Amino acid sequence: MRLKLFAIVVLLVVAGGAIFFSFGGGLAPAATAATTLLTAAASVADVTDDIAATGTVEATTQYTVSFGTATGSSSVTWPVTKVNVAVGDTVKTGDVLATADTTDLDAQIADAARAASSALLQLHQATDDRAAATTTRAKRQTQEALYNAQTGYAHAKSDLADLEALQATATLKAPEDGTVTAVAITAGSDAPTGAAITMNSNDLQVSTSVVEIDVSSIKVGQQASVTIGALDATLNGKVMSIDPVGTSSGSNGVVSFAVKVALDAPPSGLLPGMSADVTITAASATGVLSIPSRALSGTAGAYTVRVVADDGTVSTRSVEVGLVTASLAEIKSGLQAGERVVTGTSSTQNAGTTVTGGAGVFPGGGVIRGGGIGR
Repeated sequence: MRLKLFAIVVLLVVAGGAIFFSFGGGLAPAATAATTLLTAAASVADVTDDIAATGTVEATTQYTVSFGTATGSSSVTWPVTKVNVAVGDTVKTGDVLATADTTDLDAQIADAARAASSALLQLHQATDDRAAATTTRAKRQTQEALYNAQTGYAHAKSDLADLEALQATATLKAPEDGTVTAVAITAGSDAPTGAAITMNSNDLQVSTSVVEIDVSSIKVGQQASVTIGALDATLNGKVMSIDPVGTSSGSNGVVSFAVKVALDAPPSGLLPGMSADVTITAASATGVLSIPSRALSGTAGAYTVRVVADDGTVSTRSVEVGLVTASLAEIKSGLQAGERVVTGTSSTQNAGTTVTGGAGVFPGGGVIRGGGIGR
């Protein structure tokens, strides 16, 4: 009988212990999260609002040089006699690129000169006839003839002048220092009516584009930094133009605006078509008190920061800000250099016992489950 009572007591003790542990009794407190304030010191720095884009190097000007084209119904045939350049050649202003025979043009000029002389004779005759007319009818008729003669002579002179002006275009010259990019003529063949030789100027620029959310911050004259990966070089530049009309591309339909950036001193080896990374400085504040932007709370005109004193106490303070970028904010008043502001928090898990459901976890790893101890 005593043995049975003892067994019952033991079972009751074990069951009670299991219930006690299941509610966390007898174990270390559950793990807690300790919060640590992240801070940064207010310091003097340069705050810049930069806009990044990618682009391509290109010539500022492309020239197409061609032999002259006559006006009106006539046209001039230009048999090419000599071509002095090939694609890739560098040329100086005034260099002779190609020449053509002027036989056809000379013949047309002679015809035009005779037509102008004939028109002048007709004008003289019409003038004399008008002066000699005495009756009203004769005066009217001779006046009309005089008008026609004047018009005919004016047209004849204009045609002659146009043809004579073409004589200079029988010799193609480089309009500027540059590089030949295309040659569409060969010696012994007639030149095309369009471009005979195409060339780029030596002045280079970068063509890029800025998305619509940033274009309002871009202005002509702003400074830019241009990195040319192929040359491992970073160049200084300046925004020269901004397209007033945006275009959309791609499936997402993002609107962008074309921007041209002039280069201050292009290095040797820089060629049209090279890729470029462009950083345009939209705004800057040099040597100003600044803090990380994430330390700011509130809205424009009503910003505050949390300041950590030397004794660890934290207070909220109003600040006046200037330029605010994604990373830094200019502080005009409300803080002194060296003061620390709260930029965020981090949580550290303390070591301890974790309680889950109805089971307790021993610090050593044992788990109590409903009246028994499992390992």
